[in-house]
Amino acid sequence: MHLTNRQAANMHKLPVGSLVSSLLGIILLLPASYFIGTILLRICFGSKTLYYSMAPSFLQSPFNLFALHKAQFILGCLLLSVFCNVLSILQFNLQPGKWGWNVQVSYRRYWLNTAIALQSGLLLLVLIAYALIQHIRY
Repeated sequence: MHLTNRQAANMHKLPVGSLVSSLLGIILLLPASYFIGTILLRICFGSKTLYYSMAPSFLQSPFNLFALHKAQFILGCLLLSVFCNVLSILQFNLQPGKWGWNVQVSYRRYWLNTAIALQSGLLLLVLIAYALIQHIRY
């Protein structure tokens, strides 16, 4: 197979920013994934120790906004993961327009960033639902 110079040059361009945001997104998913794992252990096997070491932080209300307990850390990591990966997927360009600047949004096809952003968003919805149920329950 013969490659032209343009194709060969494009093969050497790796989306380093996309890779960095993907790795950061995966790392930021770990606290929420660990908490969901403790919930599943509690539901399926009745294990209480791991669950009770993390769950009370979701029940602290009212709390100081900048107290940084476990629940805020978990939800903040998820929000940051969604934000980093969505910024990697979407590209914003300023174009001069007729009466000022126009914002052009384009979509980059990075499947890993899309998967991480979707997973982060779903985990965020599950944890918000969990927090609401716990708040109503207590």
